[in-house]
Amino acid sequence: MHLPTERSEAAARGVSPEVTPSGGPFGFALTVDVEEWYHTCLEPDYVEPERRPSLPRELDRLLPDMLELLAARRCRATFFVLGEVARELPGRVREIAAAGHEVASHGLHHLRVGRTDPDRFRAELLGAKKLLEDLLGEPVEGYRAPEWSLRDVANPRLRLVADLGFRYDSSLAPCLGSGRRSNPRRASRLHWPDGKVLAELPPLTFGGRLQLPAGGWPGRLAGPEVIARAARAHRAEGGLPVVVVHPWELANRPVPGELTGLARWIHELGRAGYRESFGRLLDALPWRSIREAVGELTDVVPMPLPVPLGQPAVSPA
Repeated sequence: MHLPTERSEAAARGVSPEVTPSGGPFGFALTVDVEEWYHTCLEPDYVEPERRPSLPRELDRLLPDMLELLAARRCRATFFVLGEVARELPGRVREIAAAGHEVASHGLHHLRVGRTDPDRFRAELLGAKKLLEDLLGEPVEGYRAPEWSLRDVANPRLRLVADLGFRYDSSLAPCLGSGRRSNPRRASRLHWPDGKVLAELPPLTFGGRLQLPAGGWPGRLAGPEVIARAARAHRAEGGLPVVVVHPWELANRPVPGELTGLARWIHELGRAGYRESFGRLLDALPWRSIREAVGELTDVVPMPLPVPLGQPAVSPA
């Protein structure tokens, strides 16, 4: 059993950090949320492993296909891997790293964490981080909450992310539904009164005042030209464009099991032909991992981020 610590109790009381936007220049960051098609918080019976029925799985086939797609276009990405996926497919996780991509954490299970007991959140996130680090033999420096479920910069669990040794978080969407419009749109430095620091690297949005997420169904419907234009504009303003994709989005066919209601609508809207559309987005810009897109800017991340051995950084166009 995980016992509360003085630090986690202090975090649970909630001390909001100071938010300082950073100004680049950055590259273009591509991120992949490594989860099965059924890892949707809208279907609680599917994300709770002890409640999950027998469901067909696709990641073992989809991940090699995605790595080939990225290699063909000389793109690299940050893969946010669920801990339960790493347990089931450790070889695939090692293949991701061996191909020169960055591996980061997506937590242990695809559960909403925004209101999770802080001690449970800390214990599960620490376990997921250690699992990935034991697999890869290197530090895991980034975290993204399932379904953006930290939601708000004032969430005390953000402090726990910093306490566990992560150097950046990518969980705060600056849009309604998945986040808050008050969340930072640009890469920012979160600084707590006691000196603890965490970089916040939010996902790209588009649509002016609407602030729609550039990933998921809005991004699929908008098309690659709109998303590429939004990424260029965001970078020109000093931002770090962070685009998100899921392996199941590129399968070019409906999901292989039952989803109902809103979950089915979200999964299937704009999926027809999306693999080809996503390929055009990859061709439009020099996509890199977060590690490479941030570079060594110490006003965002307090220590330089290393480029993987044998994988030279490429300057953005």
